[in-house]
Amino acid sequence: MNPAYGIETVEVMGVPITCFRSYQHAVECILARIEVNEKTFCLAVGPEKICFATADKSLLHLIRQADMHCCDGVGAALAVRLLRGRTIPRITGVQLFHELLAAAEAEALRVFLLGATPRSSELAYGRLQQRHPNLHLVGRHDGYFDEDEPVIGQVNAAHPDMLFVAMGSPKQEIWIAKHRDAIAAPFCMGVGGTLDVVSGQAKWAPRFVRRTGTEFLYRLLMEPRRWKRYGIVPEFACRVLLEIALPRRSQDEPLS
Repeated sequence: MNPAYGIETVEVMGVPITCFRSYQHAVECILARIEVNEKTFCLAVGPEKICFATADKSLLHLIRQADMHCCDGVGAALAVRLLRGRTIPRITGVQLFHELLAAAEAEALRVFLLGATPRSSELAYGRLQQRHPNLHLVGRHDGYFDEDEPVIGQVNAAHPDMLFVAMGSPKQEIWIAKHRDAIAAPFCMGVGGTLDVVSGQAKWAPRFVRRTGTEFLYRLLMEPRRWKRYGIVPEFACRVLLEIALPRRSQDEPLS
């Protein structure tokens, strides 16, 4: 991340995390880059993504290609504090999506939604039009397509400032990284199941759960089949403790 934007980036187990001070700070940095048409690939980093990346070098390489790495998880924030001595807030992908839509409405920026099921895509688009009557929603396409080029053509024809891709992780990050040069939108961000939540096809965790950063427990209770994914959280905790206990090379210097 360019130091000119007033942001530091640190690493946790080789995975970058951008040290935003708040959602407002993150939005301001994103808007500043959009204003000068500086291409920005933003993704969320949580404990599970860090663990997967340590086991999959291709995923780690892909994550490191991004320009912004939001600290999406209380475990990731705690790891930054314990391993790098920095206290940063969580910047969840879902909440950042809503903050960016509000900013786009205020700044007359153009937004394109890509991904989710046809039903979720349609319902989310309609609901966002109702919630943000002055937002320039310039197009949408569901995540079920066989050829990328026509979809990219549709996106570029709409001239969006922000492209949100809801294909699940890491599929959405792989898709953005693969086509980043061809996509004209200056800002791209993977938003996972956010459009399912907006559409009403899935439930967002209650406010008190979001405040405590225990969304993964809520999702696990609602969808027990996800236990394999969230079962990696104890592994992440063990790896953090191991990093603290074992000598390692210093990584205290911010990344440029």
